[in-house]
Amino acid sequence: MSKTLAAEIADRTVAIVNPANRALALRAALQRHGFAAREPEAAILQDSKALREWLQATYAPQAS
Repeated sequence: MSKTLAAEIADRTVAIVNPANRALALRAALQRHGFAAREPEAAILQDSKALREWLQATYAPQAS
């Protein structure tokens, strides 16, 4: 996952007012872009920077 895509997904997810719907929005966005959906801890869904970092750590290709 690129840094740009991670930032876009994180910003759109955190912009959702109802915290209960953020996990649903994140799951839908990941599936739309072809990623297997995983859920971060609830606290990560509150902060755009933390969510960006989690997305990068979880979905960025591993350097060999």
